[in-house]
Amino acid sequence: EARIGGEGEALPLVEKVVDEAIAATCAEACGVLRRLQEGTVEYTKQRKQFGVPISSFQVLQHRMVDMFIQLEQSISMTYMATIRLSDSDAERAKAASAAKVQIGKACKFVGQNAIQLHGGMGMTDEMAIGHYFKRATMIEGLFGSTDHHLARYEALSLGAAA
Repeated sequence: EARIGGEGEALPLVEKVVDEAIAATCAEACGVLRRLQEGTVEYTKQRKQFGVPISSFQVLQHRMVDMFIQLEQSISMTYMATIRLSDSDAERAKAASAAKVQIGKACKFVGQNAIQLHGGMGMTDEMAIGHYFKRATMIEGLFGSTDHHLARYEALSLGAAA
């Protein structure tokens, strides 16, 4: 009597709610990724090695640009997933999984690079970067791993093509 809908008809509703939760989590992840990236750029401008800020080293600049690119791609994929929430079930699920794959990869890449560029200080409780890294790590596994969503996207894409 407390059932929503007919017997055996709950799965599509559950899948829709999970896809909406994935989109919301992706939006949270974009904020976390932004704080990781901006915090890293700020820290590297302050931290000096050989009398100059480590942000002046070209190899570290390239790494921070790669972090920025991952952030921007994640934002774009999150917008796309959010826009597609009202599409058909298959299109909505593909968009949610595609965004989750990008977010998972970005959380890993940006988080690990932020910690590495902060050195040992990055994982201490005194620095916010460590807390953001831990949250990014949790987000990476929420609602299924990157591999799960990559497989889901593939199954939905190949099913549509067949």
